[in-house]
Amino acid sequence: MKSIIKLALLFGLLAFIILPALTILGEEKAGDKEKIAFVGATKCKMCHNKKSSGLYFDDWSKSKHAEAFSLLKGDERSNPVCLKCHTTAFGEPGGFAKFVENDETSLKMANVQCEMCHGPGEKHIKSKKDAVVKHEWEPEEKTCLKCHVKEGNPNWKDDKYTTKDGKKVGFDFEQAVKIIAHKVKKEGEEK
Repeated sequence: MKSIIKLALLFGLLAFIILPALTILGEEKAGDKEKIAFVGATKCKMCHNKKSSGLYFDDWSKSKHAEAFSLLKGDERSNPVCLKCHTTAFGEPGGFAKFVENDETSLKMANVQCEMCHGPGEKHIKSKKDAVVKHEWEPEEKTCLKCHVKEGNPNWKDDKYTTKDGKKVGFDFEQAVKIIAHKVKKEGEEK
């Protein structure tokens, strides 16, 4: 009888320790699944197209990324393999869903917009001017390599870039980021 009581106390003690730990782990996993919505470059334009904060939208709109969707023809405009790199946040909350001819809503997330490099902007655009929430991420090589890879890219050129050591490669982050980096400066910054 005493062994049954000891066993019951042991199970109770384990449950007392393990169940709260499992609850905490479950909450962390649920938080990991939180998705921040993508909002589109027109929302970014509200603040990032002023001399005081930088004419970044205008700078982006002159880039090849701003024309990425127009490169797709026919069936490519509905092909998920193409859409993941020629639209913003394909399949993500607020991201590109599908192309409908002459429909502003479907084109709102067309092209490679700000959020492909800086992450979903929902929290950033909702933040207050005196407490701006930073972008979800900043451009880094792994961000670019989600699309700038040979596999699935019919226009890939193995010799597009020449590295410092003279090697011909299809993508070189160091050179590519200089090409796509915003060239405009805010008021008061050195040009």
